[in-house]
Amino acid sequence: MVTIIVFALLAFHSLTVFGTIQPLIIFSNYSSELTLNSEIYSRNGSSGVNYYYEAIEVQVNTTGNYTFTSSSSIEDTYGYLYQRNFYPSAPSYNIVSKDDNSAGNGQFQVTAALRSDTKYILVFTTFHENITGSFSIVTSGPDNVFSPIEVLSTTTPMPSE
Repeated sequence: MVTIIVFALLAFHSLTVFGTIQPLIIFSNYSSELTLNSEIYSRNGSSGVNYYYEAIEVQVNTTGNYTFTSSSSIEDTYGYLYQRNFYPSAPSYNIVSKDDNSAGNGQFQVTAALRSDTKYILVFTTFHENITGSFSIVTSGPDNVFSPIEVLSTTTPMPSE
């Protein structure tokens, strides 16, 4: 089951004599789990071939800086942000950003400037092979961004350029 929670926080970065308030910061929470039935692939940067993953479409309606932070019972998570498309058979293609441990305690934190006219996909996976468990991803930025997607095949061919 996938759970998506959205809440907003006013960010009072500066308050002038005229009463100017900076834009909202929106926090989105995406929760799911990797199971024995999850898709598997060969993670970018690894020689292993049995990494469970979940691909999550990031729908950017407002251009700006977004931060994706994992929180999981899984000991060591890995996050990849892709632009346009994610090809499980070619996991290094279209990478915008990736992270392993920047959030501490084996959790990833990916920060990127995202444009509203571009499709992005966040891939949640693990540092070690054959690991399952529940996870959440909290995103902060100028708008909500989460929507689950289905990857049709782990052998989807890459388009030629």
